[in-house]
Amino acid sequence: MSPKYQSITLYERTVHAMIGTLSVLALVYCVVLLSLVFSVIERKQNTIASRDLTSQLSALEANYANKLASINESTLINHQYTRIDGTTFAVRKDAIASYTVLYAR
Repeated sequence: MSPKYQSITLYERTVHAMIGTLSVLALVYCVVLLSLVFSVIERKQNTIASRDLTSQLSALEANYANKLASINESTLINHQYTRIDGTTFAVRKDAIASYTVLYAR
């Protein structure tokens, strides 16, 4: 009777080990699955936020372009700017940085 009792105990231990391993694997599967689901949700939220920021940036660029387009001689005179002719302090152009030097083949 003793060997039969030991084989049943070994059988039960094997079954318990398999059930325990299956439980651990199921738990790991659930964690990975939840991680994937939350990752997809976060990616969609980031995509929506990116689109929103892109549209805000486009609106700001359009506003900036409108502000630049509205600047004319009368606007500058109203803000007490004066035109200075014959100066080169604002734009410097070196002879070496010409179009033919930069883009010649």
